[in-house]
Amino acid sequence: MIYSSNLLYTPTMSKLDDISAQIKDQKRPPVDQWKPEHVGEIDIRIDTKGLWFHEGDVIQRPALVKLFASILWFENNTYYLVTPVEKLKIEVSDVPFLVNHCERVDGVWVATDNVQTQTIIGPENPVELRNFIDQKVPYINVRYDLWARVNRSVYVEWVNAALDESTTLNDPVPAELVLRSGDYQFKVAE
Repeated sequence: MIYSSNLLYTPTMSKLDDISAQIKDQKRPPVDQWKPEHVGEIDIRIDTKGLWFHEGDVIQRPALVKLFASILWFENNTYYLVTPVEKLKIEVSDVPFLVNHCERVDGVWVATDNVQTQTIIGPENPVELRNFIDQKVPYINVRYDLWARVNRSVYVEWVNAALDESTTLNDPVPAELVLRSGDYQFKVAE
């Protein structure tokens, strides 16, 4: 067994198998099953950079942000922090998560967001282009209806990878740039 980047690798498993197993082993609260009667508001805001604020101050503790992210829920165009006893509305400027790292593992793209959640891009976690500050940018469905916007460095990496895969020196740049993650194909730019 080999330990690397908080992952346990065994000689018989691929890195992608290990990442998949780690994602499945993550204990997430069953927010989709909680239907609290008390609904209120809390002065928490997530800005476009993925920073979490409480009463105007940045939340400095990553563990607290990760805890809040684990109980985040999106319903009727509103974001909430949900527990079994209450659902508290929060403000989100764009989406709650920002993909700040992405790597290709065994032909599949694995994204890591600002709260260190890994997502394997594919049919269960699709990518779609959305407008953000007058530009089409890729967003990844992380879970339920919670999305992560791809940051600029990952976007540039994807555009370069898509150009490498789709063009040769004699071919013009295609109208759409696409990547594959396993059997799943997604647009990077159009």
